[in-house]
Amino acid sequence: MFNINVDKLYVKIPTDTIGVDMGQTLSKIAYLNGDKLQLYYYLTQSDLSPLKIALESNIKQIKKINFTGGKSFNLYQYYSKIVETKLINEFKANVKGIEILHLLEKKKEISSSLIVTIGTGTSMVSKKDSVEHLGGSALGGGFLMGLIKILYNLDDFQEALNLAKQGTRYNVDLKVSDIYAPEDDRVDLLFREFTAASLGKIDLNFDINNLLKEDFINSIICMIGENIGSIANLIADNNDILSIVFCGGFLKENRLAKKILSLICKVSKKKAIFLKNSEFCAAIGALLM
Repeated sequence: MFNINVDKLYVKIPTDTIGVDMGQTLSKIAYLNGDKLQLYYYLTQSDLSPLKIALESNIKQIKKINFTGGKSFNLYQYYSKIVETKLINEFKANVKGIEILHLLEKKKEISSSLIVTIGTGTSMVSKKDSVEHLGGSALGGGFLMGLIKILYNLDDFQEALNLAKQGTRYNVDLKVSDIYAPEDDRVDLLFREFTAASLGKIDLNFDINNLLKEDFINSIICMIGENIGSIANLIADNNDILSIVFCGGFLKENRLAKKILSLICKVSKKKAIFLKNSEFCAAIGALLM
């Protein structure tokens, strides 16, 4: 559970409403309790009882539940027989939540931005004159967890992050500097640090018995960050956007991915924005819509 003090936020937050965002992997809840914005998350399951218990036992006098997220339809139908419910477009909910989180943290309204939500997969939505879904990627937390489950029978995201922190990607990844000779002046110092090929050092001469899962998971997280960062910056360029907000559950405590995304934005002369509790943006947005 997380608490955010909103007593100085000049936005009216309903006290009789709850926002629910149900994604493929995580489900999030947002509601107001006094001057605190209460935030919870649960694993999305086919058995919805954990979420139902949370809704029914922790929230009193709820008159309305606003749902968003791709997995929310069944619960929306279930509660529509009990209280007033609303089903909300998740892209619009994401943007609304980011606006509120930015106002809380930065004490000012957010400017035109590209909102990149990295969860199980990745969506990219512009916040300019209107909200528009511009693209996305199948890469995200789902790809990471699926791959390490197959290879290592590992299904704990936090454990994966801890392992990645101990690894070194360039034991398995090929950098540009691994290809060009040090005295070759065709390539500058910055470009030499770019990744030429993820897992590019695992070739015919590589002894697979020496492959450390710490290095491998580190590489995969960086690969996901580099690909999403590159796509996001291209979309931002094509739409004259200078700021990119990166949010979503994949980034929770994921300093490795955040560093990669920040570097790509720096090279592309974009402003990278990371907000606290951004994995709850859709639930917060649903609460207010």
